[in-house]
Amino acid sequence: MVHDILVRSYPPTLTTLLSQLPDHIQRLVQGVISNHSAADFEQLCDRVADWSASELSTLQPIFYAHLDPAYIPAKSTPAVTTNIELARWSLVGIVITLGKIDHDSAFEARSFGKYLISAPGWNCVVPWLVFFHDQFIMRRANYRPVDRTPAMKLLANILFYAVLASGGNPLFSTTPTLYRPIVELWLLALDTKDKDVLSFAQDSKRGRLTDLRAIFSFMAKECLRDDVFVTIALEVSGDIGTMTSAALKYVKNIRSMAKDPDIVSTALEPLVPMFSHCVRLILKTSMHSAAMREEYILRQSVKEIFSTVHILQSLVSGRGDTGHMLRPFLATGFQYLAFILERADDTVSVLHQALRSHALEIAVRMSPFGPLEEQEEERLCDLIAVFLGILFDHLVHGKILTYVGKHVDAWSDTLGPIARQDKNLCGEWSVIERTTRLYVDLRSKEEMIRQSSPNGKGWILRCYCGGTAEAIQHRQCAGCQVVRYCSKRCQRDSWYRHHKWSCKFLKAAVGSLTPHSVKRSLVLLAALEAAQISSRWYEIQKLVGAARRQYPQDRERLVVEVAIDKDEVSVQPIRHYLFLFNGLSENDVVDRLSSWRDQRGYQSFLCSVIAIKDRYFSRQVLFSPHTALNMEMRLDRNH
Repeated sequence: MVHDILVRSYPPTLTTLLSQLPDHIQRLVQGVISNHSAADFEQLCDRVADWSASELSTLQPIFYAHLDPAYIPAKSTPAVTTNIELARWSLVGIVITLGKIDHDSAFEARSFGKYLISAPGWNCVVPWLVFFHDQFIMRRANYRPVDRTPAMKLLANILFYAVLASGGNPLFSTTPTLYRPIVELWLLALDTKDKDVLSFAQDSKRGRLTDLRAIFSFMAKECLRDDVFVTIALEVSGDIGTMTSAALKYVKNIRSMAKDPDIVSTALEPLVPMFSHCVRLILKTSMHSAAMREEYILRQSVKEIFSTVHILQSLVSGRGDTGHMLRPFLATGFQYLAFILERADDTVSVLHQALRSHALEIAVRMSPFGPLEEQEEERLCDLIAVFLGILFDHLVHGKILTYVGKHVDAWSDTLGPIARQDKNLCGEWSVIERTTRLYVDLRSKEEMIRQSSPNGKGWILRCYCGGTAEAIQHRQCAGCQVVRYCSKRCQRDSWYRHHKWSCKFLKAAVGSLTPHSVKRSLVLLAALEAAQISSRWYEIQKLVGAARRQYPQDRERLVVEVAIDKDEVSVQPIRHYLFLFNGLSENDVVDRLSSWRDQRGYQSFLCSVIAIKDRYFSRQVLFSPHTALNMEMRLDRNH
């Protein structure tokens, strides 16, 4: 059946093709076809290993002739050894020819790779791959004429060239019979200690040896689109997170390999795409499970990925046009980061991981983009613009501003000249640089005014009872999570004196969704709020006047909203913001703020609130940090 298909598909006839071969090769071919001789097939593969891809394409019908699925036995036994050996050497012959494609652009060579993934070729090869995997790699057969390591090499090479030949088109996701082998081989490859299997070395007689972990990361990433694959992955691994863990381990391994000059000199080109495939697999599994996404954030997946990108980028940058073609693969790290930042519960920690792992330096050094396809260049520009936009939005968080502020001078010297080569990037970079310096200055002045007590975790608010020795273990208020007390007694006394009121306003200033990140940023937010109100005072007075006419029943209960995320101000009644105050009635809020208003010096409106960018790219509205801090600090000191 297969013989007839191949003869029809590749004219001239098989007889004419064979007549073009040397006599000793013709004899071996005759032994393979007519006598079903596995020994002749082995000799044939050995003797033609040095042929060009164009010459090897002549033997293509021979390499597929014994891969008829009808020849596959139910299990491996001595009685079917000949069929198994013929299939084995058929696959070896395919690998040998495919190994020449990288060095031969002839039509025959290209068509050989395309034939592997065509319906006739793929439908012949896949059932045998499943058989070899089940019987010899997973060792489910009692009789095994093929050892495990050669079988793993063979499957890895076939699948590797199938990946290349598919050119990014769906292949494995449309071959569900390979789902179980893909999962089992992926997990097995992580445990194997055979360095020969897990290498990128060249073998002139057996084609290219590929890294199983890297190959299966690509296939698993593609197959995750199918729920059937996810079901099988869960069944085999017990937890799909095992696959994600494997991908993250491989990212670390790539970083180690990238430090080896021997590997870099021979295998950088496959190494970079393999890194991209692993990151895409992590991205896909993170999409599948929110719990897994958060787990790998805690395991610092972002840090591991960008630390690897940092090393690979330094290697790629000196490779000319080849480096430019590899660079889009490194951008996969920014795709993963953008996805995480859209969904993470703690975006501040995620971004901090990225910055500490040189994400900003990587982003800037990806430009100017050079000789890339226009579509690829636009994609890279978009990714970098998204990253820089996210960074700008997060400068209002103290942890991010502290890190960026420490490095902005050095970045200005090293990255500034690079950024200015691209007009779009130059604008983004200038905004971040200018805003960082402004925010650092505002925060510094605010801290001096408030005589704050900074520690290793940021600015904190302590009680003013006199018990401020560093040796004291300060107790944090469970309500607002901002103020700390030197003792339980001091905390109790403070509560009854004033904190039972100021606590509610501090909690409203921190917000209910992200208390940890915002409480460390209250001083900066207070400074930004005060600066905005001061610079827009006349605009605010006009807005207040308009709001009094629009809401006559609320004229003494108006709130100025300072949108730090949009650099805008607006005025609304306090009843629109009662959700901030954890169950307090409108009258309670108004009474407390009215008694405080004269001390703040505001006459035309009741109070202010601020809006900042929050996780999931939403906005979070907070009660005035400036007012909340003033209420706590002045009331405490007055008592």
